[in-house]
Amino acid sequence: MKATPTDIKELLGRVCSIVEGMLALSGLVRGSFGTTYRRCGKSTCWCAEIKKRGHPCTRLVWVDETGAKTRSVREEDRQTVANAVEQYREFKQMRRQLGVEETKLEELLNNFERETTKNSRSKLGYL
Repeated sequence: MKATPTDIKELLGRVCSIVEGMLALSGLVRGSFGTTYRRCGKSTCWCAEIKKRGHPCTRLVWVDETGAKTRSVREEDRQTVANAVEQYREFKQMRRQLGVEETKLEELLNNFERETTKNSRSKLGYL
């Protein structure tokens, strides 16, 4: 594949655009966010019936270097946490796309180097 400076600059523009998008995100929270159900354990509670799922409990679950972690999320924080988890997913998607673009850039630069050195040797009569 022939690599021109224009091709390289266009790819750099896409890389910069991805990085700017990543930097625009804030409040990233890694993990899964959702509602689970649990029984409270009180024999007189409605959730004690076998067919009942239990009380809804909104949780954030993630894994760090020490293992899996789970935290309940207060009702007033649910939307904020949900948004932060979604932004983290967007960030990870942009990271994957950035890796693809960086691989393309590396290939273009390698091709540019080969073509340029070959042309330079040819012009100098060392080919």
